[in-house]
Amino acid sequence: MKTLVAYVRLMRPLNLLQGAIAILVCATLMEQFPIWWKILLTIAVIWVCTGGGNALNDYCDSEIDKINRPKRPIPMGLVSKKGALIFSTLLFISSLLFAIPIWDFQVAIVLGIALFFLITYSLFFKMRVFIGNLIVSLILGMAFLFGTIIFGDILKGIVPFLLAFAFTLIREMVKDMQDVEGDRALGVNTLPMKYGINTSKHLVTIFTFLLMTGAIFPYILNVYGKFYLITVIFTVEIPLLYVIFSIQRDTSATNCSLISSVLKADIFFGLLAIYLGRF
Repeated sequence: MKTLVAYVRLMRPLNLLQGAIAILVCATLMEQFPIWWKILLTIAVIWVCTGGGNALNDYCDSEIDKINRPKRPIPMGLVSKKGALIFSTLLFISSLLFAIPIWDFQVAIVLGIALFFLITYSLFFKMRVFIGNLIVSLILGMAFLFGTIIFGDILKGIVPFLLAFAFTLIREMVKDMQDVEGDRALGVNTLPMKYGINTSKHLVTIFTFLLMTGAIFPYILNVYGKFYLITVIFTVEIPLLYVIFSIQRDTSATNCSLISSVLKADIFFGLLAIYLGRF
């Protein structure tokens, strides 16, 4: 049982929950609510696809995680590196199998791009300054494009994609600041390692301010209604304002970890705002 839980942890359950909510939000944005078997199948594809990427990332980061995240399954000895790699491969294969009933040209393109980046990110791009952050953000945002393609209207996924991309990019930059100690020990070339903590801090502040500004535009452009605006102001903008002041005040690993958690939670409120925006 302990081993099973460890393998589930490799998939990052909170990320899986976020993916499921993203697909459900996509379903509510449609003019006609999709049939449930298609929704559940789409969630299954998202789960095994992103779970495979997370397991592969833990496989590749096993040495770094001994310093930065010692409580993850591989550093704790609950899962072997080989076991994580096999598990990741099985999950990637499963994503293709689950996608067969909903397969078409657009699904093939989006899923193919997602799998390509999920695999190459951990193997190659993660070590490239800022490019790795962009790719992770792109992958997580693509869940909305994937869902809205399957449900019949990709245009409804563009705004959620952009918001998720921006949220994730900021969080990935903060996580790099948090992981400086382990990255320095193993020579990982991240943004704060190459340009310093101060530069990273200012970039996080700039991108957060841009996200705060951009999050209002769906209301201004009449994409979403007044409930979107109210929810965004009270549950998204205020936490983002906290992120700006907090990162300027304290760039320690402990505070960066807290900020990362705030951003992760704030994504859920962003999804809530998108859902309410249709009313």
